[in-house]
Amino acid sequence: MKMDHQVIVIGGGAAGLYATAGLARLGVDVAVVNADANMGGDCLHYGCVPSKTLLHMAQETTDWTEIQAKMRAVIAEIQVHDSVPRFEELGATVYIGKARFLDAHRIVVGDRELCAKKFVIATGSRPRVPNVAGLDVSMYETNETLFQMAKLPRKMAIIGAGPVGLELGQALQNIGVEITIFDHNTEFLKHFSRDIADIALEKLDLAIHLDSELIEVTRLNKDEISLKITESGVEKTLVVEKILFAAGQIANIDTLELERAGIAYDTKIDTNRYLQTTAPHIYAIGDVIESPSLTHAGGAEARTALTNIAFGNFSKVNYSTLASVIYTKPEIYQLPATQKATRILSASGANIDRFKTDNEPEALVKIGIDAKAKIVHAEAIGTDISTVMQQVALLKSTGAKLTDLSKPIYPYPTKSEILKNISDQLLTEKLEKPFLQRLIRKIIQWRGLS
Repeated sequence: MKMDHQVIVIGGGAAGLYATAGLARLGVDVAVVNADANMGGDCLHYGCVPSKTLLHMAQETTDWTEIQAKMRAVIAEIQVHDSVPRFEELGATVYIGKARFLDAHRIVVGDRELCAKKFVIATGSRPRVPNVAGLDVSMYETNETLFQMAKLPRKMAIIGAGPVGLELGQALQNIGVEITIFDHNTEFLKHFSRDIADIALEKLDLAIHLDSELIEVTRLNKDEISLKITESGVEKTLVVEKILFAAGQIANIDTLELERAGIAYDTKIDTNRYLQTTAPHIYAIGDVIESPSLTHAGGAEARTALTNIAFGNFSKVNYSTLASVIYTKPEIYQLPATQKATRILSASGANIDRFKTDNEPEALVKIGIDAKAKIVHAEAIGTDISTVMQQVALLKSTGAKLTDLSKPIYPYPTKSEILKNISDQLLTEKLEKPFLQRLIRKIIQWRGLS
């Protein structure tokens, strides 16, 4: 069987392009297939880039036209790095069109058949729109359509109080949209500790209704729709102009005809620890597999997959230092637990001078450690706290101890001092142990200083 390429990457989003660029730089004969000529995927066009631009601009202006212009400008600037010419310059071949498998080594793109030794599936995901009685496309937006709206509604209901719902909800509220958020969970930010979640609920200042489900939508007139919602078992109605669905994603695998290639899947593709599918020469990364749906997770998976393709299967993704951030104001940060913490130490912005100057006493950092003072997990809430907290992720990745955070000299005043505060708590406890106190006193006496 004649091979058109040694490796074909299906999907030109963040993860797929990372894999393609890495393989091309290693000298691998690699091609990438993308559904359209605007590569970059969800993150560039509908996710991270426009949403973070919106979050920033919502602090600067309420002019939606100005905000949209800025989003387009930022996307265009980044698009150059994700463009077809750039990847062709790197040595990759680019095919535009939707791919589907013919068998384990052949795909069809448009009317062209391509054969490869290995494949990487990185087709990403799309917003989940629930099946709701009375709902039609004129009534709702998703992150794929919101940024192109000619005019923002006066009132909007957001379904989903996860990162997308909270970030877009806060930004839209800041530019004048009346926002109400509904979420099916009975606890707000259920994977976070209650004190972090409680601070977030207060500081975000959003109307959030938990234990809620949208059950019916009725068009009242050209501008208004009525929502029938159950909240804690009680039926309620709300009149808005639009709904924004932010309640999860669906993997884009339904048109790939994976069965023809011998790839097992359910709602997502099954992979082993090396990111191989049940067809061992085919790898899968990003939102199509059971892993955190984060751009940086996809990047880590792409690095693992391309390493295994190029050098043999020995690399596995280590998610233990994969932090997640909700980029609201304040930011909400989490470094997940890999084991149960022996104890948890915390520090408040009320005790850190830079948080005092910024009028943010409620800022909070919590770090869990094991019996050897190595970092197990971390959580934090505060403005720009994600930048501060990556020092903790670095320590966790190297197996360093929490007390190592006391070693650097911190610029004054910075928010990073909150980490030194936590570390110093542990050092102070050690210094106050009776044995060390007796030893210190003897040394002081011996040196004639007492």
